[in-house]
Formats: sequence, C-alpha cells, structure tokens
Amino acid sequence: MGSLLGTLFRTALLDDAAYRDWQERPNLFLRGIILILIASLIAGLITFAVNLVNQVRPVDAAAIREQIDQVMDMQFRYNPTWRDMDPEARRMMEQTIDVVVPMVTDIMGVKSPLPQGISGLFQAFGGWLSRALSSLSGWLLYGAMVLVVVNLLGGSAKLPNFLGTVALYAVPAMLGLLAQIPWIGCLFGLAALIWSIVVYVKATSVASGLDIGKSILAVFAPFVILLLLGILLAILFGFWLAIIS
Repeated sequence: MGSLLGTLFRTALLDDAAYRDWQERPNLFLRGIILILIASLIAGLITFAVNLVNQVRPVDAAAIREQIDQVMDMQFRYNPTWRDMDPEARRMMEQTIDVVVPMVTDIMGVKSPLPQGISGLFQAFGGWLSRALSSLSGWLLYGAMVLVVVNLLGGSAKLPNFLGTVALYAVPAMLGLLAQIPWIGCLFGLAALIWSIVVYVKATSVASGLDIGKSILAVFAPFVILLLLGILLAILFGFWLAIIS
C-alpha cells in the first residue's frame, strides 16, 4: 500500500518511472476507476460537510430575505433597466417578495417522513456520491475522445489501458478539497485544475507514445471541439427563436 501511494505521489511530480510503475501493476483500468472515485470523494469532503450542515440547519426566513434584498440592491444600483424602473412597479415587486419569502420558508420547512438529521444526511450523501459518479463518467467520455485524437496524431493505445493511465490526473485534483476555504480556496482550486491538466498531458504522452506537443493537442482538441459545437448550437437556437418569434 505504501509503495502504491509513493507511486501516485511521484506521478504528481511527473516522474517517468512512476508512470511506468503505475502501468505495469495489474488491473490498470480497475485501478483507474477506483482512483477516480476515491479522489472525487476526498475532494468533495468539505462540500459534503457544508451541505450536511445546511440540510439540518433550521430554515432562517430573515437570512433568505436578507439575501434577496442584497441581490435586489445590487440590481437597482448597477442595472440600468432596474435603476430606471417605475416606482409603482418597484413597489409591486417588493410586495411580491413579501409574499414569496414566507412561501419559500414554508416549503423548505416541510417535514420529511424521516428525522431532519437523517434526511439531511441522505441528501448530502447523495449529492456527494453523485458528484463522484459524474467525475467517473466525465473521465470515461473525455478519455475516449482524447484517444480518438491520439490515434489521428499517430499514437496508439488500447482504451482500458489509456483510461487507466490518464486517471492519474485525479491525484492533484484532490487539492480541490481545499477549494472551499474562504478567500484562498479559489487559488487551491485553480492550482488543482492546472496541475491535473499537466498530469493528464504527461499521462497521455506515456500511454500513447506521442511527444508532449502532440499530447497537449490531443488533450485540448476535444474541449475546443465541444466548445465550438456549443457555440454553433447556441447560434442555431438563436436563429430558430428569431424565426418563430
């Protein structure tokens, strides 16, 4: 176990020998699945704890109203449309909020069949687990897309072995555990993202035999393609709305 943890640590430091050691161990694909799940669960621990506290905390109507008032105040200050709103329309909006806030409070305060603590635990745990499963599906789908580009660039690797190797990107991704820390959490999140991409590129190179330049292209090409496809679909949707309106 200690040897395996040492190997994982060295892969995060981009040690070539550690990548070869990881590949040579048995059940590479299964180890990739387990690594993705464990890393995702560790990275989401603080989020899980925060969600659990929020689930079991009593509903605070005053806090809900304060948040809504803050949002509205920002809109009235900086949104020209809201700033020039007719006083009567503004008064009606405020009256609507006075009605909506108690309704939201009542809905959030509806008792579940289970005690609040147990119900909150199940909901928080479900969200924690679903994020880990989403990470797993993203690893499978994106890895398959990267492998297609790898083959187009002249590299070669079998899908299970490739996925098992690039799963190493999850090791630095565990820094996401610290992303919830106030003020500096975003820095840890950014560091985790950049470090994970670097490890993914390195793992792609090791698994496919491509040089680093082509590996970078292979890793980013699916993202660019998906981004362009999303922009195209948004444009087509805009044209469709313009036609039917």
